[in-house]
Amino acid sequence: MDFCENMESNVEFHIKDEAKRLLKEIELVKKNVENSKFYAGMRLDLKENDIIQKDFLRLLGSHKQFQVVIYGLGSTEYSFRSQFQLAVALLLKQDFSNWIDNIEIYDPCMSPADIIVFEKLGLEVLTVDENCKRTAQIPTIFYMPNPLCDLVGNLLGANWSSSCLNQISLLTNSFHNTLAITSQSSPTLEAELCFKRILEFTTEIDIKTGDNQMYADLFSGFAWHFFDVDPTTDIDKPGWYWLDIQRHLEEEFLEDMQGDMTGEELAEYSGNYRGTRRLRYKASPPPPGWIKLNIYGIGTKDHQPGRYSGIFKDEKGVCFDSYRGDINVEDNVIAGLEALRLGLTRCMEAKPIAQKLIVESDNAILVHYVNGLAEPNETTMCRLKEIFDLLDANKVCVVHHYIYEEANEAARDLAQRVEYPNSE
Repeated sequence: MDFCENMESNVEFHIKDEAKRLLKEIELVKKNVENSKFYAGMRLDLKENDIIQKDFLRLLGSHKQFQVVIYGLGSTEYSFRSQFQLAVALLLKQDFSNWIDNIEIYDPCMSPADIIVFEKLGLEVLTVDENCKRTAQIPTIFYMPNPLCDLVGNLLGANWSSSCLNQISLLTNSFHNTLAITSQSSPTLEAELCFKRILEFTTEIDIKTGDNQMYADLFSGFAWHFFDVDPTTDIDKPGWYWLDIQRHLEEEFLEDMQGDMTGEELAEYSGNYRGTRRLRYKASPPPPGWIKLNIYGIGTKDHQPGRYSGIFKDEKGVCFDSYRGDINVEDNVIAGLEALRLGLTRCMEAKPIAQKLIVESDNAILVHYVNGLAEPNETTMCRLKEIFDLLDANKVCVVHHYIYEEANEAARDLAQRVEYPNSE
């Protein structure tokens, strides 16, 4: 076969030839790993470490062997790193065949040559991307050499019960190390919360890489993970993740409010941030250094006049100033904007003295208008221009949040009192 020819003319030949060459490479790599101090230490731990032995026997229970599933290996055709990491799995199968049954493998990066190689090596290639959401039905070791944080989270989530967690082991990046380097950003937040919640039930045994820099680079931070969850523990209690995410986002919000963000950054952030249910549902004091203005407006209806109100609260949640009045408009938003205008005017006049102000309203559209998320009509835009002029002239840092009626009850009650003198 002339290798100078266009490969497109005989793709099948080239794929098979590539697979043959890959097999030879992997056999060489396997021998190198087998003779390394790194693998010698790993093999010795599996044979003599009492904790590992005890956990493996507990996981096996009445079963004789483990199922092994490899996720996140990558492509051995395109990565030498993947070849070395595959060699570890092959050696474990070779040296602990009394423990390990068949090995299944999947990675979206697998090439046709990879698939041929894996099958020649006796691995079962999965044809469907499980997205690492395999629920273990039998004792299973999951080997994840190059996992994304959220994929490990997928695996934990799919096995989030004592019965499933107690029959799986993970050979992957240390959860402790992962938590130390992640930024708790939203794409990986669910996984990070899983890690935090499972740590108290987890035994981590680090894989020692020795002083060889290559193996240190390939397997740094690797660890065995074993889970021992008491069946009476409510780890799989419905709604746990939702509650954890609520707590986390609330803590993050309070940290941001007390951080170094500029007024413009905070305003942009709060405009897109809907907030957690507790902060929307229940009246709460503002963070230290802030004061809060709750506003409410309702337009005229039948023979009832339009009304508005505003209540200022300090960081202890104590009301220290308020106002209310009538307004001859039908639109609830316009009535609410009047309440906001008067509140901002008071701040400009240092009544009260405020450097940082949270404005809360139970009118979602009003909040969207002020935060620039919705397009107002011409009449509303005229009112908004007054608001924006006040915000530009005001030295106070102002953010606007949407809350539920329950959290705005004091302002609603103040506006809807039957008799009161007009505030203007």
